[in-house]
Amino acid sequence: MDEERAQAGITDCHVHLLPGRLGEAVRAFFEQHITGTLAYPNDHRVVLDALAASGVDRAWHLPYAHKPGVADGLNRASAELVETHRGHPVTLVGGATVHPGDDRPETLLRAAIDDHGLRVLKMHCSVGDHDVDDPRLDAVWRLVERRAVPAVVHAGRHVSGTTAADDLTGVDRVARRFPGAPIVIAHAGHPATARALELVAAHDNVYIDLTPRVSDLVAISDEDVERHRDRVLFGSDAPNTEVPLGQALARLDGLSRATRDAVLHGNADRLLASVT
Repeated sequence: MDEERAQAGITDCHVHLLPGRLGEAVRAFFEQHITGTLAYPNDHRVVLDALAASGVDRAWHLPYAHKPGVADGLNRASAELVETHRGHPVTLVGGATVHPGDDRPETLLRAAIDDHGLRVLKMHCSVGDHDVDDPRLDAVWRLVERRAVPAVVHAGRHVSGTTAADDLTGVDRVARRFPGAPIVIAHAGHPATARALELVAAHDNVYIDLTPRVSDLVAISDEDVERHRDRVLFGSDAPNTEVPLGQALARLDGLSRATRDAVLHGNADRLLASVT
């Protein structure tokens, strides 16, 4: 199984290599609020080396804006991160972020794509204290739809990172209003995975990722992953997770080869190839 993974390559669609003091602050928050031990140090190079050792050859770096005024700096840092680690066995795909409290957040996203070469978008509704369907984000979603930028959304509003079914109502509204916008529900909405899967079934533009939530693997059956194989991505949440990558990968061992290939790299490759 490990040899098969290494040959195929793995795209980790959920990694947070946050810069400087922000990375330290996020790390401190996790260490204060968890009872277990985080699987990785807060060291970008060590994290990337660990991912490479487990067969990852591409990773989406997902910064997230916690307040107005920080998105542009985070987007610039994301582009710098990609350049700093160019040549590493793990190719970084730079992610952008926005906050609805910024003036014209869509201009920040456009600059992130066109000027900084970023290819994915991350929104964290609990950290940023906003809803995914905040009207101030309408122009962002129009741009996401027009440019086919994958938008990874942590819709859960609880401080623990969990998602309630009601938290996903905004995702449903955005998916209906912007049917061409690729929306990835982070952590498959864990533990509200049943509602997340309903949205995947209802909307062709809704995806989920199987990223663990701190110490929990996503509560979803192999049958459901097989049923929605073209809409499921893999993620680790490194470095701020208690789940080592090998354990997250082992969660896929009961799936068919075709489904593993789709989840581990095929779906992510297809999404990135559509970005304009």
